[in-house]
Amino acid sequence: MAQARLQSPRRSRIWQVAAALLFGAACLWFSLRGVRPAALRAELTDFSPALALLATASVVLVGAAKALRWQWLYGSRGRDRPWSTHFSILMIAQMLNLVIPIRLGEVARLGLMRQEGRPVGVTFGTIVVEKGLDLLAVGVIVLAFAPLLLLPTNRPEAGVTGPLLGILIFLFLLAVGRLNGPLLRLLDRIPAPRNARLAWLWRGAQRGARAVLSSMAELRGAQLVRVTALTAGIWLVSLATVRIMLEAFGLGLGWNAALALMLALTSSNWAPTPPAMIGVVGAVTVAVLAPFGVAPAEALALGTVMNLVLVGPPVLLGGAALGIRLWRMGETLHLGSLRRAAGLGSAPELPAESQERGHGGA
Repeated sequence: MAQARLQSPRRSRIWQVAAALLFGAACLWFSLRGVRPAALRAELTDFSPALALLATASVVLVGAAKALRWQWLYGSRGRDRPWSTHFSILMIAQMLNLVIPIRLGEVARLGLMRQEGRPVGVTFGTIVVEKGLDLLAVGVIVLAFAPLLLLPTNRPEAGVTGPLLGILIFLFLLAVGRLNGPLLRLLDRIPAPRNARLAWLWRGAQRGARAVLSSMAELRGAQLVRVTALTAGIWLVSLATVRIMLEAFGLGLGWNAALALMLALTSSNWAPTPPAMIGVVGAVTVAVLAPFGVAPAEALALGTVMNLVLVGPPVLLGGAALGIRLWRMGETLHLGSLRRAAGLGSAPELPAESQERGHGGA
């Protein structure tokens, strides 16, 4: 019986990896079908490297802002460790999620913050609030702009604008935080459907909504305003990153296309993805931009470069941060030491001098 329980998680991980690789292969097939190699090569040499570098810088900026938000979510405890510590741990977590098909990032964050003296329960709470904020932001984006995305317009200036998106996200999150109690009571009063299957789905959705609203209850006063404003800024810069990449390829499609592509890329992360999201970003870009009149070869070229822009910074920064932590531990390079440096296994206590030196690093 015990052996069967041990084999079950291992079998589940094998299936996750297999599903991720199969999904990536299907995406590669979808994005490459009907695209002539000569046309793809031509499109890959016809974009603005300067704008691609600007988009790369904005990806780093989003990571830095997420680390600051994570630090703020600890409240007064956040001042115990500097922003650089939160940033390096967040980059390691993102790198693991991108490189390994099994989602280990959040587990690594719990382990690494425990090494920094933070209780696992407290860190878990900050991650829950963080996920709740982002889930609510996605919800308001979909509710506000889905009708516009379903009917692409030939006038790029019509419809969505980036600043308007940021303002709506900020106001919505602020309202949810301020009206948390009444919203929870209203949720409890909504009756479940009579149909058994619909009632089962409703109970699951109700539990999810309650978890999100309860996580927002942790934010109060100035902390609520700061965190919601920063969350709106994170999504605005993320949208600007996609818009910059469209402009880098000479696609003046406006905010609507950028928002559609950002939502699709965000949703693609919810499924098991292959290492570095190879094939996924290209397939999503081809599918989303087809209604906007973008040729498959041009869309695939954009998706290929965007894949590097989105994946490169967290993988490089996370790898550097992992190497620094391994050096601080003073251990040789092997699988066990890598697991401990990534927060996935027990780690020895670091000397105080090493901890202080590490606070100023990646």
